Amino acid sequence: MSLPARLRAFGVARALDYLERDPDANLPKLMDWVDKYAGGRLAPPYGDLFHQIMTDPDNNWHRLIKSLYTDIDNRVLKKLFENFIIHGRLLEWPERNAAGELDQDRAPWAVIIDPSFPCAMDCAGCGASIYGVRPSMEFDRLDEEIEMRKAGGCHLFIFSGGNPLARQEEIIALCNKHTDCVFAAFTPPASITPALCEDLLRVGNLFPAIQVDVDPEDAMRAAGLLRRDRLPFGVACRCTAENAERVATEAYYDRVITTGAKFCWFFSCPAYGTAPPASAEQLTDIHRRVRAFRRTKPLLTLDFWDGPSPSAAAPKGGNI
Repeated sequence: MSLPARLRAFGVARALDYLERDPDANLPKLMDWVDKYAGGRLAPPYGDLFHQIMTDPDNNWHRLIKSLYTDIDNRVLKKLFENFIIHGRLLEWPERNAAGELDQDRAPWAVIIDPSFPCAMDCAGCGASIYGVRPSMEFDRLDEEIEMRKAGGCHLFIFSGGNPLARQEEIIALCNKHTDCVFAAFTPPASITPALCEDLLRVGNLFPAIQVDVDPEDAMRAAGLLRRDRLPFGVACRCTAENAERVATEAYYDRVITTGAKFCWFFSCPAYGTAPPASAEQLTDIHRRVRAFRRTKPLLTLDFWDGPSPSAAAPKGGNI
């Protein structure tokens, strides 16, 4: 890390320490640090949005940020903020996007990695069924891929492919080596164990997204373990013809928030499994509900959508 980056990282750590003492009183004051760091690089709409989030206690994003300080281990939170803000240059995204630095022709801001093939989930339309089965990526190859993309400015890596945490030792080793990156893993709830939670606390830069529809009861157990150890996590929900009327409803959002999850990723492809996909009408209704609840619920929601999406204007990702 360069000296300017180290100084900024130190500033992030000090700001988080300051905020931790009294989130209610100090969160509005944190905007002073955002102004100092981002300066004139934030276009007025983004600057106004940050000010509203930081200063309005009734704002849903304000409530989400506050919950990070009450629910998540401070060491883990500092690591995630440092990697997103300093290494991932989060506050520079609006400026870089406007300058064309985050388009599809440049280095992606996030990369999806499927460490293991073949996958046994038999997902309709999966590339494995179209292009044939490729061999598993061993640790050295995964390490090389991450190093190459870090050199291009990417610091967020998402592990997918059925159950990437079946290779827990290798995944944790990658997180331990690449401490300047943030990693996420879509995983069935059975992978969430006390031993994994110990590793997550130690490395501080890996958070799981629990596939809640694989086994809803076990998903509650997994969420309880993660919440007990004050670890950040989210949920992944496959939208199907059968559950389309139940997912992305207010009751569903409230239940997810109650578990302690900080984000929910809706898969409308469907991304995994063999269940019949939701119809176009059902997907339209889900998409409408997600857009509405983004303005009111303290939960970050993302979706894979076969068409226009609020994420359409965001920096594009890539895959391995």
